[in-house]
Amino acid sequence: MRGFFEKMLPGYLSLPGPGEEGWFYGHIALFVLLLLGFILLLLRLEILKSIRLFLLKTRHSIDEKDRETRILRRENLREFEKKNSLYLRLERQIEYSGLRRRFESLSAGKLIVFEVIFVSAVYALSMLLFGYKAALIFAGLGFGTIQLILVHLKSRNLRAVNDELPKLLDFLGNYSYSSAEVISILSQISKYLEEPLRSALEECEMESRLTGDVNLALASMADKIEHPQFKQLVRNIEITSRYGADFTTLVSESRKSMRDYMSANADRRGMLSEAAINMGLLIVMSLIVLMVVNIMIGGGIINILFTTFVGHLAIAGMVFIFILFISQMFSLNK
Repeated sequence: MRGFFEKMLPGYLSLPGPGEEGWFYGHIALFVLLLLGFILLLLRLEILKSIRLFLLKTRHSIDEKDRETRILRRENLREFEKKNSLYLRLERQIEYSGLRRRFESLSAGKLIVFEVIFVSAVYALSMLLFGYKAALIFAGLGFGTIQLILVHLKSRNLRAVNDELPKLLDFLGNYSYSSAEVISILSQISKYLEEPLRSALEECEMESRLTGDVNLALASMADKIEHPQFKQLVRNIEITSRYGADFTTLVSESRKSMRDYMSANADRRGMLSEAAINMGLLIVMSLIVLMVVNIMIGGGIINILFTTFVGHLAIAGMVFIFILFISQMFSLNK
């Protein structure tokens, strides 16, 4: 054994031979080290096993919650007063943003896990580089970035539906059909529309074939698109097909409603433009006031803003006003 260790680790390990001083204690030390190595190896395997079991349990819990959310969402399609929850809201965010078309397995639970991992990674990296105060700020910015991406994708899909909806009404007006043919007509029209309407119409036709429930398929299609006029149109189609009413009147009334909506939408965009100009003027005037105060006190306004309690209150007030303005812009843009 001694020759083996001397050959493998020359100059680093030299065990005394039999009869030499320390021979017994050297082998005891070697035995203890080997024993500790095996124990650490077993502990590592046990830790990896525990981590694996935890991840499997977490994945099973997420899948179970997603299944319950899908069931609740299907039940809501048939109920007048809809239940709401965090998972349902996130599911609608994923659907409205179009992420479900790109990542079919994406769900509310997986989105929450991704956000937690992303924000934690940003916080840990910022903590190592800049300290805990900056880490909190960067973590908040990371979370806000994810939300802004979702809002941007939703707004883009909303504008796409807004552009395609008149085309859908024109196609519906060119067909003469009965309530039994409405799904087939929607499937034919889908070929000439852009996303996200194309996928919504195709999935509606597929669901109606699989379930045989036309009304539920239409309700499910309306739940996948955020546009209020599209939801109203699908709801009217569902009622008209149920009671066998005239579809020509439906299309005519929908066109009138769409024109009114477009006019109101133009007014809202004008209000948003005016509000953006006012906010820009407010920011410019605030900067001018800060520059004047800085000249009057002989400099140091930056230190006052970022190192004193009054300065922190002023910055917090400005940030609050800006966040309130952004939230109002998004609410008016819907």
